[in-house]
Amino acid sequence: MNINHEFKPFEIELKNKENESLVFTLRRFEKGDEKGVIDCIREEYGDTYFKRDFYDPDWLRENAVGDHFVFFLAQANGMIAGMTILTLFLDDEDYIEPASQIIRKQFRGYKLSDALVQYALPNGERMLPASLFVHAVTFHDSTQTLCEAYGMVPVGFRLGSFLSEKMHNSYDTKKCEKYSEGIMIKPVAKKDVGTVYVPDEIRDYTDKIYKRLKVEYNIADSSLYKDKEYRSETSSYDTKTDSVQKMVSIKVKEAGKDLADKMRELINSFDDRHGWVIQILLDIDSPKIYRIYDDLKDTGFFFTGLKPVCGAKEKMYMQWIGDISLNMDEYVLTESFDEIRHDIEKYIYRR
Repeated sequence: MNINHEFKPFEIELKNKENESLVFTLRRFEKGDEKGVIDCIREEYGDTYFKRDFYDPDWLRENAVGDHFVFFLAQANGMIAGMTILTLFLDDEDYIEPASQIIRKQFRGYKLSDALVQYALPNGERMLPASLFVHAVTFHDSTQTLCEAYGMVPVGFRLGSFLSEKMHNSYDTKKCEKYSEGIMIKPVAKKDVGTVYVPDEIRDYTDKIYKRLKVEYNIADSSLYKDKEYRSETSSYDTKTDSVQKMVSIKVKEAGKDLADKMRELINSFDDRHGWVIQILLDIDSPKIYRIYDDLKDTGFFFTGLKPVCGAKEKMYMQWIGDISLNMDEYVLTESFDEIRHDIEKYIYRR
């Protein structure tokens, strides 16, 4: 990935429904923009935005122009009218995630959201990551619509990522105890994923997704591998716990025979299980996934989608959601994302 790509400012004239024109400057964050960014966030979320660092002006000065984030801003009438960011993942994966788009209320209706996407995503592509990756909220479909129009493909869900009672924004939370995020991908530099190993019950889903991504792939014949043992004895993984939203994210580095037992221990560690969800990210580049998948299903986990073309290894998601009521039929989804919702609901399993 080329993190030294030059980002040139861009001016665009936009009109609202009343045919009033306004010129916006789209550009990268500069030191001195901290207050404008924080004001933009506070207008929409008050003090409830889950990315707490974004409220810290010192953190913004240090990181909004660093190697991990690229903050893009829209400016009009001398103020920050909107923002979106690119998050750069450069460890064992190589992808860019556009996220955190917020438009100030007085500038809505100009299709500024579209303009920011059309500015940010091509700049992201020019950095030549393996792919672009998006977590699209499910309480509105504007991000889904914009990203699909840009060529991004729905590939799964991150279920139960936001507690509705903690959400304070412009949208109706309806009957959802927790809201989820849809996962979208656009391949950039990675066009051939090689051979992937997936359990038979998700083979058709995997085939459909890779065809939609238009990349080269091969799905292994599970009958050649699933009765053999490929796992190591012990597992290693990184854990990230969001105690506010009651979500645990686990990235598995080595999947061993003890992985399901470790997940049982985690579930049993919750003082009150209600509201908690666990998302686990697993490699599908080895036949060890067949037994891991079965063991995790026995623990109450189920398949929620793929994380394809994001680095050297192809990956998939499984989740445990306890006793929460997802009410996924209440989500606001595009037609293609609603199809993925129906697919994923077939796998939902509670023990």
